Amino acid sequence: MNTHVKIQLSKLEKELVESGEWILTKQSIINKVYQLFGGTLDAYKRIIVEEKELMHPFFKTANGKISKGENYEGLPYVILDYPGLFSKENIFAIRTMFWWGNFFSISLHISGKNLSGKTNFLTALDYLQENDFFICVNESEWEHSFEPSNYISAAVIDEEKIYEISNKNFFKISKKIELNKWDDAPEFLEKTFKEIMNFVTISFPNGEIIPSPGFPKAGTDL
Repeated sequence: MNTHVKIQLSKLEKELVESGEWILTKQSIINKVYQLFGGTLDAYKRIIVEEKELMHPFFKTANGKISKGENYEGLPYVILDYPGLFSKENIFAIRTMFWWGNFFSISLHISGKNLSGKTNFLTALDYLQENDFFICVNESEWEHSFEPSNYISAAVIDEEKIYEISNKNFFKISKKIELNKWDDAPEFLEKTFKEIMNFVTISFPNGEIIPSPGFPKAGTDL
């Protein structure tokens, strides 16, 4: 008795499995994202130097890390964390992300005990609204889509809602640009990086949120 399951391919799947060109093209695109993020990291570092009088000393010593994966909701991605500090107790990261089939995004991610030092969030809400940011409303801090269950526009958030959000154990803001605007991505990311740095200055004027240079580092998933 034949117990083998017959697995059939669609017409498109047959075309793809017979061709190596699309895999090589994918690899070429990922390599170009790495190059783009390498230039973006240099630009971020220039911004830190230019704005050094406003920056916590931590930013002058922070390193950047570019990494990639194949399966965030089934699709490849590349991420740049700069600065990116992660431990079991605290996270402070500005994450730039390329997500295949979706977008480029740049997010500020803060969580842990240092978040208790937050101040001036109402003033910061005005800033986020004026600069078209999205604010995370999810209960999970590791989601990156711009579905309404995860990010909503700061423009529709009122004082009561920002108070509720800011009392979670994490806080995230983000912006995205569509992949069909590839050529505009570097300028968009640099501009938003500056806006995020201004947000940190407004929200935490005494630098309480910024870990010291000795803050422990650890790897993290998405």
